Amino acid sequence: MPADEIERYYDRNTDLFLRIGASSGAHALHRGLWGPGVRNGRQAADYVHGLIANEIRAALPSPPRKILDLGCGVGGTLFHLAEAFPNARLIGLTLSGRQVELAHGLARDKGLDTRCEFVQGDFEQVELDTRADAIVAIESYTHATHPEHFLETCDRHLADDGRVFIADDFLARDIPASDREGLDLVDRFRTGWNLPALGTLGAFDALATHAGFERAATRDLSDLIRTGRPRDRLVGWAATAARRLGLGRQPFWANVIGGDALNRALRTGRIRYCLLSCSRST
Repeated sequence: MPADEIERYYDRNTDLFLRIGASSGAHALHRGLWGPGVRNGRQAADYVHGLIANEIRAALPSPPRKILDLGCGVGGTLFHLAEAFPNARLIGLTLSGRQVELAHGLARDKGLDTRCEFVQGDFEQVELDTRADAIVAIESYTHATHPEHFLETCDRHLADDGRVFIADDFLARDIPASDREGLDLVDRFRTGWNLPALGTLGAFDALATHAGFERAATRDLSDLIRTGRPRDRLVGWAATAARRLGLGRQPFWANVIGGDALNRALRTGRIRYCLLSCSRST
């Protein structure tokens, strides 16, 4: 899907996603993680933010002065990181003008508008006048049409001793031709959610090495995703109906079909959800 179509899709659907999502005030468009102590949807949505904040503290020699979020949605991640790092300035980038509008409004409501800035642009080619100590990308890397360009953007905007933190889906392994079910699930997920960069960690490593990065740490968070909830069964039923009715070309129903395929691929171990910390190659 071209960038302008993705922009229109999120402009039309962001408000809907926030209403029907389970984050309940976390202002997050990503999946929730049901880690230790998590009791509700908001805590589940925030859980990955806490993990990333801890990874930043462990990886950097001092608290970050600037944080850049590539694919920031309506700012939920940056609002959490603004609380974790009260002396940092934070910049969020998204293709969607509607998301920028919502993020600015939320920042004002939270008293963070002097520290949080939101920019509309394409993370594959943006040129910002900043170099961040930490670059964050939650469920956005796999949307890159040219993932090497995403990593080049990271290289241009990362401070010399900075780190890149990516939380996203990766194939557990290359799907063999004999695994027809697996190929079908991955194709439905990749197509429905427009994920041209979906691949194995090995494929990511090859691109990262070429861009001058190396994977410093990896945490597999797959087991913290709930895939058997009543709403997941409802999504599965709706996805099956949508496929039978040939609705897969409509963006909303494509998203439903892709979400069901993701749940099935996670349950069968074909896709893993990982948090990566990447540093410049030594």
